[in-house]
Amino acid sequence: MPNPDYLSIQKFSTYMFLIMAEVLWPMMIPLSVLSMETNQKKKKILTGLLILGACLSAYYAICLILFNVNPVIMGYHVLYHSDFPKSIALFAFAIYLTVTITPLFVSSIKKTHLLGALMFLSCAITAIFFTQYLTSVWCFFAAMISVVIFWILRDSKRKFKFDKLVELKNKLIRSDL
Repeated sequence: MPNPDYLSIQKFSTYMFLIMAEVLWPMMIPLSVLSMETNQKKKKILTGLLILGACLSAYYAICLILFNVNPVIMGYHVLYHSDFPKSIALFAFAIYLTVTITPLFVSSIKKTHLLGALMFLSCAITAIFFTQYLTSVWCFFAAMISVVIFWILRDSKRKFKFDKLVELKNKLIRSDL
């Protein structure tokens, strides 16, 4: 990171990581859980969380466009210095926790509760021991925990239908001709 010859790669990598962590995740988690849910009451709650996540994603996207973010290596971790508004940072983080962890407990798929517990525990550990590096360290834990997602999907009763994707792709190809 300190090498100026790689500044463009550093900026690109920083923003790609933050787009994934701050723009996509707040929508992706509620959407993923909503897409597997069959209980109508829980679907309504998850839809509300998805809308809240979309609003948060829009806020973070605007911040990434309008404000600078500079990664710095400190204590063997990546610290992201940003000019994001400090006055609502804690509120935005509370919403982030709500939309990325709560759907896992709302779901009627019981194994998602384990994923939610692991995500909450890893966030708590990160907040206590790695406070200033929360973004990078918690994402590291989340990447390690992602093996649980494979386990949930493998054992879920509702299997993803790849033939529907192929059918959709074929329709799109035919409409372009």
